[in-house]
Amino acid sequence: MDPKQRKAIRLVVGLLVASLSMSALFALLTLVFRHDVLTYQQARHPGADPAALDRTLWTRPVPVLAVAVLYVWVTRQLLAGVARAYRRVRIVSAAGFVAVAYLFLSGEYPAWLRGVQAVQLLLLASLIVAVNRPVVRSAFPAVPDERPRNRRAAWLLVLVAPLVAELTLGTIPLRTAWVLLVFCPLYGGGALFLREIVRRTGGGYANLLLMGVAYGVVEEGLALQSLTSPHLYHAADWAPRLFGLNTDYTLVNLVYHAVFSVTIPVVLVELCFPGHGTRPYLRRGGLIATGLIALAGAGLVRLAVPPSEDPGYTMPLGAVLVFAAVALGVGGVALRVHLRAADALRPPRPLAVALTTGGAALLFFGLAWPFGGARQPMFTHGTWALLPMAGATAIVVLLVYRMRRWSAAPEWTRAHLIAACTGALAAHTVFGLLGRAHGALDRGFLGTVAVLTVALGWAAVHYPVSREFALSERRNVNLSQ
Repeated sequence: MDPKQRKAIRLVVGLLVASLSMSALFALLTLVFRHDVLTYQQARHPGADPAALDRTLWTRPVPVLAVAVLYVWVTRQLLAGVARAYRRVRIVSAAGFVAVAYLFLSGEYPAWLRGVQAVQLLLLASLIVAVNRPVVRSAFPAVPDERPRNRRAAWLLVLVAPLVAELTLGTIPLRTAWVLLVFCPLYGGGALFLREIVRRTGGGYANLLLMGVAYGVVEEGLALQSLTSPHLYHAADWAPRLFGLNTDYTLVNLVYHAVFSVTIPVVLVELCFPGHGTRPYLRRGGLIATGLIALAGAGLVRLAVPPSEDPGYTMPLGAVLVFAAVALGVGGVALRVHLRAADALRPPRPLAVALTTGGAALLFFGLAWPFGGARQPMFTHGTWALLPMAGATAIVVLLVYRMRRWSAAPEWTRAHLIAACTGALAAHTVFGLLGRAHGALDRGFLGTVAVLTVALGWAAVHYPVSREFALSERRNVNLSQ
């Protein structure tokens, strides 16, 4: 760092300190003259609660103290030539200018305090100019980040997950397809976040399935409250309830989310980007942001769906704690327990694999999901609903067992994995066509989706792959771990 750059950086540091000093002065004046400020604000808002206005005044010094500590840390790093500190200063200066400008224009403080804010704005504007000067930028050259990242794969997964989970089953009619925007942060962000943490811990598809179960508990149990609601989706009528749990609805949705909301979207995207393999798509910052978006998506679903679809029901606190513990427990097992490879069994041809997964999916939905006007699965009544539920559970267990053994064999290839996904996807769309479609338009749409799924799957299975590429990809298609 040459003398000219050091001089420019010292100017940035000086403006940082001056801006912090003005912020501290504003906070101090606000507290010392709080009665005058409260009188001014009450005159502007006659109906406001004086106690609430007083509480907001006392919150001002806390963030100022936090920012002071941050400024001291950032200043030391900036003088040491740390590029991350430079980026933080650019972000903080712009964000601070916007925040102070908002306070200034809102007129929530007396004119004499707005004078202090005007000086703050001037200092922050000067800081923005100073920190973006070429001489300062040249002191912090961009360093290429060699960590793997694949934004296209990440965005594709965010898009594919809600489409597979909701639209291609017919649970959302085309006339209300805009509802996908409400679910997209939860489905897309959730699938991407789970894929990232599973792959970062060395987990395989078995771990991903378990994380999908945890996801289902969060979405259905905590966000929608559908696992315990006596009214939502008429789920309580599907089968006898146990300890307030909608048993059949829970079985259907935990399996469905594990397979169709999480695992299959991840498999499809990884097949689209085979060169990237199982490496993470995101870096640490992107992973944190994705987790926060998924969490916010769960909150959005909680605020948007239950109040309109199930007004008046609030899940008991005990159930909330149980579901949270179950989700954390299943997620913890998924991240820490890695299964050994199963005993290999030579797989059949890809077509037979597709027929197996497709037939199993149709049988599972037909046994566990009421359709054709039935209130309980397979048109049963009362406790007889437990019989088709047991059959659906047995199908899941047998299919998982068979798929693990097939995929452990050296003959298992990319074509088999594509065929497995194609069969399951086509079957789940066919079930939506037969049992969930809401009209001719939706039936036509789902029929088209089913045909396209089969056609694209057939084309992908027969797409030529070099022997070298197939050998390098072998470890990415094993479902037994």
